Amino acid sequence: MCQFIGGISLVIIVLVTILDVVARYIFKLTGGEIGFTVKGSVEIVSYFMLFALLAAFAAYVERSQIIVDVFTQKMSKAVKGYMMGVFMMGFFLLGIVFAWGLYESAIDAMEFGKVTQDLRISMMPIYLISSVLSVLLAIRSLIESINIFKTGEFYDAEETGA
Repeated sequence: MCQFIGGISLVIIVLVTILDVVARYIFKLTGGEIGFTVKGSVEIVSYFMLFALLAAFAAYVERSQIIVDVFTQKMSKAVKGYMMGVFMMGFFLLGIVFAWGLYESAIDAMEFGKVTQDLRISMMPIYLISSVLSVLLAIRSLIESINIFKTGEFYDAEETGA
């Protein structure tokens, strides 16, 4: 689901950007005769970028750690696994903090009628979607952490050559 949300968000970002660039180019070519612009394109791109990043992070949290060879080459796989489990637990806590803060922001947006600057769209669904994606990040991180501590196995970029 997170891969799908991230993918759709990226497609929307690309389409809005292409449409905006084409519209500006047509405006330039016609000397201002045709004045079409994509209203709120910066907002659209920025909010969908938020969704894409949160969704991708939740989808690939187990692969999100960059392990630097210099620091880990002499460590045993068990120590690396323990470190990765601790990092995943940290991501669990981070996801909970994000989810809680975004949920509170969604409630505030609903209560006080907060809207986006250009498009005047309610901020409540934006915050709520972001909060749900953060909950998914927390859940995935907790599951990965438990699996790592239980089995000692984790995604190791050094072994896969990634």
